[in-house]
Parts: sequence; structure tokens; C-alpha cells
Amino acid sequence: MIDLYSSGKGIPFVFQGAYYPKIYSKLKASNLVQLAGAIEKADKYSIFYHIFHPIFTSHLVAEDLPNDFAVWIDQSLGLRELAEKIADIPGAEPRDAEDVRKELIEIINSYKSVREGLRPFVFVSCYPIVYDTGRRASTLAEFLDTIATIDPRAIVWHFVSKRILGMSKKNDFSAWLEENFGLTDVASKLSIIDPQTYTDEERLRDDIIQTLEGELL
Repeated sequence: MIDLYSSGKGIPFVFQGAYYPKIYSKLKASNLVQLAGAIEKADKYSIFYHIFHPIFTSHLVAEDLPNDFAVWIDQSLGLRELAEKIADIPGAEPRDAEDVRKELIEIINSYKSVREGLRPFVFVSCYPIVYDTGRRASTLAEFLDTIATIDPRAIVWHFVSKRILGMSKKNDFSAWLEENFGLTDVASKLSIIDPQTYTDEERLRDDIIQTLEGELL
């Protein structure tokens, strides 16, 4: 039986959030060759933005094509098969933006097409502005309650952004559960969740809560 009211080693979880002001780069692409070249040149924040921003913005994309590259390849180039391959690129641990970049380039370069897009793909970058939410959790009970009620920007920052941007090797929730409580199995179950498959931050929150409750309660 796991004690939900234990403080473990006494390390509190400090909840931060982030928002991501857009920065328009000078990179554009009208075909696959240009797209692969621009992906190679783009900074990691741009790769992160185009793959993961549907989780934390109101920009709607189809659930079967959950990133900007897949949407553009499908809608502008009409290459549905390639778009589906791009949509299936995994983003779960231990992958980061550089791993995603490498696979994007490999898949795009393997597809031979000189078709010009109906409109160019315009690369957007961003830089996270991080803030303290003022909320802390010392016990597993407090952690569960906070996960359920905190601004979803905090969920995305701790579970997705920091790891994908190379600031940590694993998501903060798993790292804390393992370090403070020794809950390696619980941490591993969380780490399996792939944020690249989500287009809604509340669905991500729900699955995190469901995983935690299934392991802790």
C-alpha cells in the first residue's frame, strides 16, 4: 500500500508554467527538398513548436495528423501517405527535438517528389517564458490534487517542453516520483505516454491522472 500522505525524502514539487510567444523565422519551404533543408537549419524551438504546439495552443489540427508538417504535406502537397508517416513520428521518452528533427529529415528525404505546394510552409519558432505558479506538492495526495486542477500550461511545461527542448532527460513528474519516493514503476508508466499523439492539453492531463490513479490508488 502506497502512503499518499508521506513526504518521501522531503523534496517538494514546484509547479511552473510557460507560455510560448511566436517568433517568425526567415525559413520557408515550397517543396519537400526545401522543407528538409529548412528543418535541418531551424532551431530546436521551431521543431518543438511545429510538432507539439497543438497541445498548448488553440490552433486546431486533425487528431490523425497532429503536427504542422504532416498537415502541410497533406493539405498543400497532397501527399497523404507521407503525411501519415510524419504524423507517426514518436515523441515519447527519451526522444528530444533533435531526435525528431533527424527522423523528419530521413523520412522526407526518402520520399521522391518535386511537387510544389499550394502555399509555402512558413517556419515559426518560439521561446518559452517560464513563470512560477505558486503551487507546491509535498505528498502524493497533494501532487494528484494539483495535477487535476493546475493551469494546463504547467502540465505541458513539466511533462513535454522541458524534455523535448533538452532541458531534462525525462519528464519532471516521473523524475520527482522516482527521486523523492523511489516509485520507479509509476515513473516508467508515465514516461510511456507520447505527447506527440495529443492535440488537446486536457486529454493529456486526463491520461496522466488516469495513469497515476491506476498506480497509486
